[in-house]
Amino acid sequence: MAAPFLKWAGGKGRILDELTSRLPQMPSEGYDYFEPFLGGGALFFHLEKVGKIKSATLSDVNPELILCYKVIQEDVETLVAELERISKKFPKRDFYRKNFFYRMRAKWNAKICNSIDEVSKSKAAKRVALTIFLNKTCFNGLFRVNSKGEFNVPYASYKNPSFVNADKLRDVSKALKGVSVLCQEYDKNILPSNDNFVYFDPPYRPLTTSSSFTAYSKSGFNDTDQNMLADYVKYISTKSKIMLSNSDPKNQDTNDDFFEDLYSEFTIERIMAPRAINSDGKGRGKISEILVTNY
Repeated sequence: MAAPFLKWAGGKGRILDELTSRLPQMPSEGYDYFEPFLGGGALFFHLEKVGKIKSATLSDVNPELILCYKVIQEDVETLVAELERISKKFPKRDFYRKNFFYRMRAKWNAKICNSIDEVSKSKAAKRVALTIFLNKTCFNGLFRVNSKGEFNVPYASYKNPSFVNADKLRDVSKALKGVSVLCQEYDKNILPSNDNFVYFDPPYRPLTTSSSFTAYSKSGFNDTDQNMLADYVKYISTKSKIMLSNSDPKNQDTNDDFFEDLYSEFTIERIMAPRAINSDGKGRGKISEILVTNY
């Protein structure tokens, strides 16, 4: 069965039970599903697996991410061959693996993808194979870039990193058949409709000034962006069913009503979610997050 193929900061695999227990009532033929902050796509893959999707439009502003989805959708066998080629070159000893990783990272950073249209089909699979390799062999297995769009996660000494996963990638390719995959802002191509279900999973509002991790793309996402998103969510919710995830400011300040004010006309629930990405293991564990719905 298809499942996320990248480890993505804020990925929803660990709270799928919380999300699926709060899904809206489904039309008999399934949802017209939209996910405009795609990331790892855990909810999409679940809904596709259980047959709750009539049509799907998946999008994100990160061209490197969307290039991954497009290549897997359209050219998965070439991608598998490229990953196997990297695997054969991947050294056995950790010292040499580390050097190999930093050479691959420098190669990735030498030509940043600013638009999926600028990457030729002959080079696309090579680029995506490099992205997947870095994601599976870097520290905490995540994707993070700096303000220049350069991948800046260091190497991790995993004993047996697995980055080919051919069968898993083929399953993802099948799940993406007929799906619209787009590189665009969240406020494009979604018209309110009674058959729509839109899941918003934006970069989370940081709980502290030092805990911000919104660098999934080189553009950030601040409180002004959160307010603009809320305006769009209100527009979409006139007919569409919506669900939105975000951090819970009350973890740090019980008087912080930022989201209560922003989504006062919606239902806001709190769930406990694992905080998996933290350089200090003591900083991991469960933490409250919010789920906003209009049903």
